Amino acid sequence: MKKVMVIGASGVLGKLVCIELLRIFDNQIKLIVTDYKTERGKKLANSFNNNVQFQYLDVNEEENVKQVVKDIDIVVVVLKQKIPNIQKCCIDNKILCVDVTPFYDFVEKVNELNQSAENNDVGSVVMSGFFPGLSGLMVKKAVSDFKEVTEINVGLLQNTNAKAGISGILDMLKIITQQVHFENKVISGFTKKRKIYFLNHLKEKEVRLIEHSEKILLKDKLRTNPINYWTSWNVNAFNKQVSLLRQIGFIDIIHKLNNKFLSKVVKHNPNKNESASLTVEVKGIVDNNERVRILSLSTSSDYHTTAMVTASLAKIAEQKNVKGVVCPFEITNLDELLSEINCPNIVIQEVEM
Repeated sequence: MKKVMVIGASGVLGKLVCIELLRIFDNQIKLIVTDYKTERGKKLANSFNNNVQFQYLDVNEEENVKQVVKDIDIVVVVLKQKIPNIQKCCIDNKILCVDVTPFYDFVEKVNELNQSAENNDVGSVVMSGFFPGLSGLMVKKAVSDFKEVTEINVGLLQNTNAKAGISGILDMLKIITQQVHFENKVISGFTKKRKIYFLNHLKEKEVRLIEHSEKILLKDKLRTNPINYWTSWNVNAFNKQVSLLRQIGFIDIIHKLNNKFLSKVVKHNPNKNESASLTVEVKGIVDNNERVRILSLSTSSDYHTTAMVTASLAKIAEQKNVKGVVCPFEITNLDELLSEINCPNIVIQEVEM
């Protein structure tokens, strides 16, 4: 049996990743969950019916990481690191690593680490998840037979009732506050608006322009240009509130506040839906004709989808013996990934005009 370790397993996303790894690998793995809080980690391990093991790990203690990681087959990272210590240990020990980080600066650190390492052909999957991750695979599919692409727009419709972890909320708020490069100008994030079609919505939804790290990777690897990323929540009043908080600089302060503050503000109601939608709209030339292709996907949960994508990518990357630092769209395609996920709650539709 393959040994699969989840680092950051006690968080909202981490628990979902554990559940999906067991499902997608058909329980044919030995799952190890880690935590720097022993009691919490043991409680999590005991909550599974399967043979799940707990291992103490503190990502800030390099020696501890080295000892814990060395005999594992696949390591899934679901927490934030400033320095890629876990990736370093994985490269040194030839262990496949899958990381959900949504930020390009961290990906650059992993790239630098990999280039300077002797074992620079060890598989390291970065930006695994729903947005980024599944979004990049949708772009890859949508542009596949275009002779020329004039514009790509990627839109995420989030849900205010999403069962999201604090770190995930902070990540999205950080993305929203970044300045955006748009049509040779630099503008404030989450200010420029447009409307995008989303599956299961009668009307087009207003979304706002954001800067997103996946854009850089897609431009480099798929040579897709120009590409714009947009997002909003399914409640207009909430979008206005977020916009106001960004304008007055409050979002920058939130990062420094106690996490208990955010957990009071952000409430999840398990009795209400938390569906999210993702749309890729491509304009360009197919067979010498101007075309617009819309690929739209709906799912019952943003976070649960990130967990399913991450678990599936771990399986695909292991089966394909992936080498070096790669993005999801470099190792698989949308159809293969959705087949591996095998979830009826994920629905996709393609429209061409």
